[in-house]
Amino acid sequence: MARLKKINHKVTIVHEHPFHVSISKKNPNGITMRDRHLRHLSGTYLDPTEIENVFSNYDRKGLLYPTSDKLEEYKNADIYDDVLAVWTDYFNRKFNTNSPIDPDVIKALIASESGFRSDPPENKIALGIAQITRETFKILQDSKGEAKDFIFSKICQKDLKNPNIAIPMCIRWLHRKNATAKSKLGRDPNHEELILEYKGILKSKTDLKNKALKNYRKHYGLLKK
Repeated sequence: MARLKKINHKVTIVHEHPFHVSISKKNPNGITMRDRHLRHLSGTYLDPTEIENVFSNYDRKGLLYPTSDKLEEYKNADIYDDVLAVWTDYFNRKFNTNSPIDPDVIKALIASESGFRSDPPENKIALGIAQITRETFKILQDSKGEAKDFIFSKICQKDLKNPNIAIPMCIRWLHRKNATAKSKLGRDPNHEELILEYKGILKSKTDLKNKALKNYRKHYGLLKK
């Protein structure tokens, strides 16, 4: 896997609301804090308008793109390369992980999930090009949930059929899965372990895990060939 440059960390801002209460030993000044939450300034969340603005204005100088002309079985394999490059770089910078995610990892994931179809055959659990589950979709917009340090806003389920929205959501979720996989393994996950965690089968002992890994390896291997 290509070696990627580690990016400097950006601090998340938290906002607190002062609230007047009766003077007591616990609150001698008569003020306490409530509703402690992320301050939703630019850079802490994305809505459809901001997603479009970020993508349109992103500095593409020196951007690392996924490999093209390798996944010949899919007619749409390369049309999202610009989207993948921009959002991979955006979230690598945003989360400043020890091992930045390679855009080829995400491209191989999408190949294994949907074959680059923006609206693959109906799935009762997952939707769109990145096959984001309904549960994950809710988490990614929950300002009090496990992904609250960076969420999405004002996005409908039907928007998951739009790759320009689904791909950044997928990459953001991969960074969350990187953290949960690290917690489970006690170390940074490799790219295969990260993909298994995204699919919810990192610790699975079923044949489904082997099939999913084989499918992902096939596409990733072609991209790196």
